[in-house]
Amino acid sequence: MDNKFVTLVERKADKELQAYLESLTNENPLDCHDEKVMLEHFLVPAVKSYINRFRFSEDAEVLFVAAAPPDIRLTYINYYGLREKTQKYIIKENLIDAIRDFVRLRHFDDVDYLLEYGSNEAIRLYLEFNRLDSDERVKRLLKRDNPTLFSSYANRWVVSQDIMRFIFEERNLAAFKVIAYRFYRLFKQKAKKTRDYDKLAAALAAEALPADLQADILGSCNRMFIEILLKTCPLAPEAQAALWKYNFDAEWLRLHVEHLYGTGGYRFTPENEAQLFKRLASKNLDDCLTTFRQQDDAAFLRCASVAAAEKYIKNYWLSDDGQLAVVGRGNGALINEMIGRFSPEHGMCWQAEVALVELGAMEAVRRYIAFHTMCWEALSLLKKNFPKVAEEYYALHPY
Repeated sequence: MDNKFVTLVERKADKELQAYLESLTNENPLDCHDEKVMLEHFLVPAVKSYINRFRFSEDAEVLFVAAAPPDIRLTYINYYGLREKTQKYIIKENLIDAIRDFVRLRHFDDVDYLLEYGSNEAIRLYLEFNRLDSDERVKRLLKRDNPTLFSSYANRWVVSQDIMRFIFEERNLAAFKVIAYRFYRLFKQKAKKTRDYDKLAAALAAEALPADLQADILGSCNRMFIEILLKTCPLAPEAQAALWKYNFDAEWLRLHVEHLYGTGGYRFTPENEAQLFKRLASKNLDDCLTTFRQQDDAAFLRCASVAAAEKYIKNYWLSDDGQLAVVGRGNGALINEMIGRFSPEHGMCWQAEVALVELGAMEAVRRYIAFHTMCWEALSLLKKNFPKVAEEYYALHPY
């Protein structure tokens, strides 16, 4: 202890204190007692002058953090950080302002101590700037009594697939909602800029539920988890197959289609898509498939309900295979609806014209030839099998 220094502090002799502090060498800073005396009186110019050159001793640093104005405390933390003892002190005493300053600049040395003894607000502040570096720590976060802590964390940082599985195995529905809906928001946002689903899936691979977990959820009979999954996550082929394995009702399939199908180019594999179309059509629930253009309209139109097929034909120009699928169904109402989409400038593909004649749908043929010609192959069949209609054709379209 230096009695002269103590006297200067007690007298608040700023200029003499300044000179005294400038005389200190790097090898001989103030001892802990003198630091505490300075901090108890907290003469701002003296403290500023001191921390420009020296770090406080361990015990004095605790006193400093508790007493310092925000600007001086922030300057000190920026220079020196805080010792582990001081870090634990501000956590234990829940000195939120000090914690806020510290986590903006540094990491806690003992994050487990923070998770064990820190207040919810202290942990929330830390997680705003720092990702937890192990799954075990994320699990500890999940086990705290405030579920919004994990929500804040998962909406800022990516959680591992092991944590995703842990959440499901613990049947932690609130946490599952967080990760699922975070993915859904990212997926919908990125889907606005691409129709290439493979690229989209690759970009979001770290955020997505793994395929085996998707399949396990679908086989779990847990209604709430299944509903969230189908509303938020494109299904991997393994999970698509699980829909048929566990005989999912068409209402579940419609839920998935209404929320996700077609977005960003997302589709089932061809085999699973055919199953999807059939299941929905069997319950007349396939109207949900008419709100976007199908990649394979022929597969859809071959098995769609009449109402859904009619709506789709009204909304989209059909591919050549799609036109053939409509004719192949032999449904007069659908064929007429399709013919109504054509014009003198844009007619049926030649294969569909041939199929229409082979079908023997002469009323449909008459409706079509009233404004459009037919290909040579269709005309040859028409002359052979329906000469009267062929005569009508040539009356309308002479050579």
